[in-house]
Amino acid sequence: MQRFHWIGTKLSRRQFLKLVGVAGALTLPAALGYQWLTHSAEPSVRSPYAVESTLPSTAPLLVVFNEQTDNPFAPYLGEILRAEGLGMFQVAWLSQLDASTLARFALVILSEGRLTAAQVEMLTAYVAQGGKLIAMRPAANLTELFGATSIAGATENTYIRTNTRHSQSDLMLQFHGAATHYRVVTNAQVIAWLTDEQGVPSTYPAITLHRWGKGQTALWAFDLARSIVYTRQGNPAWANQERDGRPGIRAVDAFVGWMDLDRLEIPHADEHMRLFSHLIGRMLDDTIPLPRLWYLPGGADGLLIATGDAHQAPVEVTEQVLRRVERYNGRMSVYYTPTAWGTWRRIAFRLGGESGLSWLGERSTDPLPSQVQDWRARGHEFGIHPYVEEGVELGYRRAWQDFIAHGYAPVPPTVRTHRILWSGWVETARIQASLGLRMNVDYYHYGTAFQRAPNEWVYGYLNGSGLPMKFVDEQGRILDIYQQVTHLVDEHLMKMPWGGGWANLNGDDAVAVARALLERSLGGVPAAIGAQFHIDPFAAGGEFAANATRWLDGTLDYAVSRGIPIWSAERWLHFTEIRATAQFNNLVWDADRGELSCQLDAPVAADMELTLLLPSAFRGRRLAQILVDGSPVTAHAKKIGGEEFQAATMSSGAHKIQARFQND
Repeated sequence: MQRFHWIGTKLSRRQFLKLVGVAGALTLPAALGYQWLTHSAEPSVRSPYAVESTLPSTAPLLVVFNEQTDNPFAPYLGEILRAEGLGMFQVAWLSQLDASTLARFALVILSEGRLTAAQVEMLTAYVAQGGKLIAMRPAANLTELFGATSIAGATENTYIRTNTRHSQSDLMLQFHGAATHYRVVTNAQVIAWLTDEQGVPSTYPAITLHRWGKGQTALWAFDLARSIVYTRQGNPAWANQERDGRPGIRAVDAFVGWMDLDRLEIPHADEHMRLFSHLIGRMLDDTIPLPRLWYLPGGADGLLIATGDAHQAPVEVTEQVLRRVERYNGRMSVYYTPTAWGTWRRIAFRLGGESGLSWLGERSTDPLPSQVQDWRARGHEFGIHPYVEEGVELGYRRAWQDFIAHGYAPVPPTVRTHRILWSGWVETARIQASLGLRMNVDYYHYGTAFQRAPNEWVYGYLNGSGLPMKFVDEQGRILDIYQQVTHLVDEHLMKMPWGGGWANLNGDDAVAVARALLERSLGGVPAAIGAQFHIDPFAAGGEFAANATRWLDGTLDYAVSRGIPIWSAERWLHFTEIRATAQFNNLVWDADRGELSCQLDAPVAADMELTLLLPSAFRGRRLAQILVDGSPVTAHAKKIGGEEFQAATMSSGAHKIQARFQND
């Protein structure tokens, strides 16, 4: 086939005008045509910050932001409640509160900060009259409410260990930030102690529970919000530092020396949040049985998020991989880097698509827009995979333009950066959010950061989590983009055509790593496990393709055998956003009849199911029946940290919930 030497060269404006045969009065229209044919669509830019959704009109929980602090992360307490399925809270600034406002809420969560004498008096009266108060690092003039007193000193970036006499289980969890030293001076219960890295308890409590007057209080010696943020996003002081000894700064560099490699199998951030929500329920066990939403779709105990990067992979290879995923009733996200096109290619494609390219004497190796549309119609995601070596914003704009120029619009909402390069503490996420991207999968288990000793590699939760939450910046502003970790990475586990393979496993041994992590999610640690299945090794053939095939098939087959759904990142994002915006309204507990009623309001999506959780028992009564929109529904048992619930799955949307508890 004849090749034209000028394919891919850049046309001058004059050459283009000569090509279309215009002159004089037609110069302006031709120039506009030149711009249309040779330039792809620019991405629209928006604010990267999340807009606070409308909060429930009635709610039992109040989150109070204390202005008198240098800690900016108080708003993240709301994200923690959303992640725990407790969409039943309102927020307020401490300076705006009065006694009558406080009295409307069954439980108040107070962020850390200084307090005036009047504010201490107001909070004390609230608890004395039956209110429940949780405080982060309470100020010295409030500690009497918690049966404690603050003393000199603090402990930073160590551990807590739960007290099995007063907690559901024995947990040793890493925390980040400073923990104030308190001493228990009355009969307050110590839920957890501050410990050293060997788990030896100190004499300083980390979490306490105490009765005061008619009410109850709980003290956190460290700020939970800051600790969760730092655990999930790494040490902000290490942003833009090369720390793992590998060229190129990645998100994982901020975790080297920050995550506990000896306990990486524990999702520390998630367990902290579960302990927090358990204490909320426990403090309200004389007030109301709190409903909540399960973490995963359809009541599943685990979820596998299937993704795969592709770099000009042949169409037939991508189709082969997607067909394999479909055999397991799964769907996948493909992050694709198309061939760079010169001006003539763009003109030909914009004028005539694939037939237009044939004018130039060659055929594109990239998928046709119709093929991409077919993959999307089958439930797969086909998104951008930007190169950012010259800068994040420039790289993302170029990738966006090339993607649109190839006819692949619209750009889907989830993304992975090529080489998972990272800028700032959350600068990459900020740029992604400003372009309308809403889920990031760049936090990636790869490289020497996960080597505990020579030839010894560890696996688990690099950011202490198996669940997505939104990013937050250094000023405490919530970014409108979720962080979803990629926990299982083929190029870490096995050799790839371009290198990698730190663990130097074959396909079968790599599957064993995946099985262990997936199995953990079924053992009381619910998680959405992100996986990377590169498309490229399938095209390389030989041992690369053989290992990639065993890795893909073995992981998917095990997920299916254990009832773990296989979803694309895009579908997972859709569920995550629905669950995060779901709200419980109009909660009413009729103690005489033993009946709870409420309204669950969530966006409607035909293919999404939410799972309601209710305590299996409340104040000596067992849960006997759950009605949704007036009809009884089947429920099954679920456990969170040893706490027993009954779970009922229903379609997303608005539902009236009724629960009936009765004596044994």
